[in-house]
Parts: sequence; structure tokens; C-alpha cells
Amino acid sequence: MADPIFHIKDAYFFEVPRFLYPSGRENAKDFPNVWVKLDKDFQDQQAREIQEEYTGSAELPSIEDWHHWQHAGNSHANFAAPYYQYVESLEHPPEDQAWKTVVAEHSSAEYIESYKESATWNAEKIEDYNFHLSGKILIPQPFGTLRNLHEQESGFAISKFMVIEVFLAVLLLFVFGRLSKKVRNGEPVKGKLANFCESFLLFIRDDVARPSIGSDADFHHGHDDHGDDGHHDHGPPTYHIADRITPILWTLFLFILGCNLTGMIPWVSSPTGVLAVTAALATGTFVTTVIAGSIMHKPIGFWLNQIPSMELSFVLALIIKPMLWVIEVAGLFIKHGVLAVRLLANLVAGHLVLLSLMGLGMAAANLGAGGYYSIAGVSIIGSTALSCLELFVAFLQAYVFTLLSALFIGAAMHHH
Repeated sequence: MADPIFHIKDAYFFEVPRFLYPSGRENAKDFPNVWVKLDKDFQDQQAREIQEEYTGSAELPSIEDWHHWQHAGNSHANFAAPYYQYVESLEHPPEDQAWKTVVAEHSSAEYIESYKESATWNAEKIEDYNFHLSGKILIPQPFGTLRNLHEQESGFAISKFMVIEVFLAVLLLFVFGRLSKKVRNGEPVKGKLANFCESFLLFIRDDVARPSIGSDADFHHGHDDHGDDGHHDHGPPTYHIADRITPILWTLFLFILGCNLTGMIPWVSSPTGVLAVTAALATGTFVTTVIAGSIMHKPIGFWLNQIPSMELSFVLALIIKPMLWVIEVAGLFIKHGVLAVRLLANLVAGHLVLLSLMGLGMAAANLGAGGYYSIAGVSIIGSTALSCLELFVAFLQAYVFTLLSALFIGAAMHHH
């Protein structure tokens, strides 16, 4: 495995306790292709046939060199990598059509299926493989192929976090779709769930979106025209502009909260513990920021608005303003990048500390009864307390991400 922390990242299977989903496969053809092509006997046969059937002019390395490469180094980055991958990693790999053809033939699904039909695995190997696959619910891959259970090889592979995210999106659409339908039809919001959901929506609108983005009066008259209470002299401010952004903030908050909370469910894990997910969420905020600012100030005006207003002479403005513009634009990208990293870091840090506390109990298994029970007790109490803290952090980080998103969007829409 190339990465020592692969197992806390995304995967192409769901894992549950072995006794809940035992593997009872009886022969080679019952095993999935992604597992068979990692088998040593299959890879050796594949390597020999590639050497025999390759008709190009390049000289292929020996199988012994390939075996040595697979086990070289302490990181095991090349473990179970096929022969053709080793050949293509060399300084001067074959690039002729004959090589491409023979690799395509011997890495295809048809070739693997043919091997599975003829392979005779002994009972010991099948029992060992069943042990390792027990508890693993593999996700079907109709649009792609996998290198192993953690890495994609080609096409569009469906991962565990993708399934969780789609499930959460459908759940939010269902729950809040029904709620919005009631509101749209003028029906009163009744029931514990409906009131619970509405409280979240009102909180994001009234305490996040409107204060951060501002009212119509903030955009058209400036803050000097407001009374001491923050309201316009001619009446209470309206919030049409902020309310137009609120559905985006609702979606961000609820989706991030759902992703964070799935990390509290055993054997599920949290999609927001992966940089690709948090980066996609931050990219959504960035795109909204640019679009909202461009609508308010026009596309060119938005980028010119990055320069703060200041009274400078022409000579000083010619020197200072371009530098400030570069700094401000760089800051625009950096702060959205930090938005992604801070959500990731807070989630992963909690998971790692919890993993460390739980590991104490496992590490103490070889100690005597006194040492084991004392350390295990500390581990259980600490893990329980940290789990309660992580539940709070799940809500807090969803709120902070949404608040910062609202502040960034509001700043882009106002004049600097």
C-alpha cells in the first residue's frame, strides 16, 4: 500500500464487522476481478504471457527483477503492482503498438474472467481471501475499473464517499422539499421534524446571511444613512439581496453538517475528512463569490473592486495600486483555499486523536490484568468524552464554514 494512512481515506467498499457480512466464496471465479488481478499466481501467469506474446523490438526485464521491485523499499509502494506497470515505470519503457496491444489484452476484464474459469486455487488460499474480504461490501463499478480496493485505475469509479454524499443530497432534497412545499402552499409548519428543520433555516438566514451580507440599504445608501440601531432612517432595511444568497448557505450548512455527522456513525466515516470534498465545497463558495460580485459590480468592476478605496497621488497610485491588486487577488484565492484546509484539518485532527485513544486499549492487550484494565478504562472514558466533543465540532465546523462563506460573498458584493 503506497500510503500508510490509506485506510482512513476514501475507499471503494463499505466495511462492517466480519460476522455481519461474511465472505463464503468457494473458488476463483466467485471472487471480484479487482481482487483476482492482485493474486500472485495470476500476476505471474500474466507476466509470463506478456513476455511470450510481445512481438516488439524492446527488451523486457525479467520476472525476477519485477518481483524485487515489488518488495523494494519500506513504503511498499509497489506491492502487488503488475508486471506491465513495472515495465512502464522504467527509464526507457517500450512505446510501440505491440506493447500497447499486449498490455490491453492481458489487463482486460475478458482476460481476467478467462483466468478465473481455469484457475484452481487451493482451499487454504480461498479461506485466507475469504477472511480478508469478510465485512467488505464492495461497491459495483459499472463505469470504471479499480487497481485495488483503494485506488482507481481507469474510467469513473464510484467511491464510498460518493455514495454517502449522494444519499445525503437525496435526503436533504426529500426532507426540505416537503417542508418548502408546505410553506409555498401556505400550510402551517407542524411536527417536531418540520419545526426542527425550520429552526436551522431561520438561524442561517437571520444570524448568518443577513448580518454578513447586509440589507438593500447597505448596498444603496451606505452606512452613514443608518440610524444608531443600524436601521435606515426611512424604515427597517430589506434583505432581498441577502435572501437571494441564503439558499446557497442553507445547502452548504446542511450538507457539511450531514457529512460531518456521518463520521459519528460506526463503519461509515466522514466525507469532509478528505481534501477533495472540502476543496469542492470551497470552490463552490469561490464561484458564488465571483458570480455575486460580478452581478453587483459587473465582471470587470468586480476585479477592480479588489483594490481598496484610497486617496493617492497619480504617481503613488501607479506604484501602489497594482501591488495592492495582486495582493488582494492572491488573498481572494488563498482565503478560499484556507476555507477548505481548515474544515479538513479540524475533522481529521479529531479522528486521529480518537484513533490514538482507542489504540491505547488495543496496545495494552498484552499487559497484565491490572495494567490492561486501567489503560482500557482510560481509553474508553477518553474516547467517549472526545466523541461528545466531535459531535459539537461537527455542528461548529458546519457553522464556521457557512459563516465564512457568507462573509466572503458579502465582502465581494460591497465596495471596498
